[in-house]
Amino acid sequence: MVKLNRIIATTTAVVLAFTFATPAQAQFGNILKRTKDAVKEKVKEKATEAKDKAVNKAMNKAADAVNNVTGTDKAADAVGNLTGIDMTAGQTGQSGQPSADMPYLHGSNLSKSGAYSKLTNLYKQNFKPSKQALANEPYAKDESVPGGFSKSYKQMYAAYEHLDPRLFPLQPYYKYPNLYALGKERLIYPLAYYLDMIKMFLTAPMGYEGYEKLGIVGYDATKNPELVSADGQKLAMQVDELFRYPMAARFFADPNCKNSVWALGMLLAYESTRVTAVREYAVSGNTGVADAKAGLMFPYAAGVSPYDREVLMRDVACVAVDINLIASTVKDFYEMVETSKEPHLKVLYMLAGNEMYRHILTHHKDYERNKSKFNTQLMAYTRYNNTPEYTKIVNEAVITPEPPTIELKAGAMDKQLNAQVLRIAKQKVPGAIRVVVTNPAWKVHYNGTVPTDRAVRAWVVYRNKKGKLEAHDYSFCQDYQGGGKYGAMRYKGVGLQTVYVKQ
Repeated sequence: MVKLNRIIATTTAVVLAFTFATPAQAQFGNILKRTKDAVKEKVKEKATEAKDKAVNKAMNKAADAVNNVTGTDKAADAVGNLTGIDMTAGQTGQSGQPSADMPYLHGSNLSKSGAYSKLTNLYKQNFKPSKQALANEPYAKDESVPGGFSKSYKQMYAAYEHLDPRLFPLQPYYKYPNLYALGKERLIYPLAYYLDMIKMFLTAPMGYEGYEKLGIVGYDATKNPELVSADGQKLAMQVDELFRYPMAARFFADPNCKNSVWALGMLLAYESTRVTAVREYAVSGNTGVADAKAGLMFPYAAGVSPYDREVLMRDVACVAVDINLIASTVKDFYEMVETSKEPHLKVLYMLAGNEMYRHILTHHKDYERNKSKFNTQLMAYTRYNNTPEYTKIVNEAVITPEPPTIELKAGAMDKQLNAQVLRIAKQKVPGAIRVVVTNPAWKVHYNGTVPTDRAVRAWVVYRNKKGKLEAHDYSFCQDYQGGGKYGAMRYKGVGLQTVYVKQ
């Protein structure tokens, strides 16, 4: 439902030369292409020491760096200023069942069954990079710690070699540098794609049908040769995997740091009902054939989806992340609602705060003995969770697109019913000037085999506040009386389409 050519071009300060196997290919691909040269010129190899700043300032600085295309290092440092803290974590038995110091896992049966215990315990391990990784990925031996994390590139990438292939099917990781956003130059990739998409979703009107559906990113021999499976099969993934996949990989490798907790909040916001209400995929699901004509397959096995990863992320956050880090991040999100100037960012931070408070903080293993410390978070959640203020913030971010201008074409029923429909329309629609019945014939509705009514659709034309001719679609019907007879014409309902009238 969201049209990809509405992606904010200035937000993409990185390049990932993916192509899309959908009509949206040109729009998104061109945005990325336009930034390629600018990014190459700006990228420097100078490592910088991350500063420990407040999340609000760091996030705003990151967004500014991305928006202004000021260079990957600067943008990465801005995100990196979400400096990590030392990890403290409980432990889970090998079966995946909670042990004495982990009284419960709040999330899905995936964790409780132990099916992914290796993945949920990944952060505890001290893996060493393999010889193959060292030979193929320069950062596999880099001991520096990127800003916002608590582990070095070397430690994180060694963990990537042990990610569960059911949820991270692109293996080995070093063959997919773009999808894992490897190295400092790609550190900002997930944020850039996330900000692009989240703005589209949060500014989209509810129920608006004028957008294209989200496409897929797929193999291309020239621009994107990396999406190939071990057996040579060309692959494709849903376009939102450009941020969901690398964010999740980083989280499981290093969950107890500011960058990962912030990313979890962003993914929770992405799965909120406000976003899912306007999000629709051109190709439903994540398994099987993605595009038969292009020969593209999804890499996931049946019954597995990216959402499964994110449910496991919640579980890990509730047992592995310091509750004070969770609480401070929730507080930061709510404070950013107050300070952010962009309406869609206010919505984003509000959703992230609400979702993290509801799903993580209050389900954390240490919550009950610490909840008296989190009254500030409770107060903010109460203020912003499904309240009139919540509605106001959401509505202020919505951008209603200009309706198309069309020529209203009458159907065969227009001459017969126009006068009746116009009389009723004038009672229902203030300022109705004329109507155009578009049906070629009655549309009969049934309850089983018995008719209930017969209806027609009509454009009702009026002048909007700017004096421009506008039309909206309405339906009118005659109720079934029995014996093959129908009653008088009446108003039935309002449609979803508004158009400008071509004169």
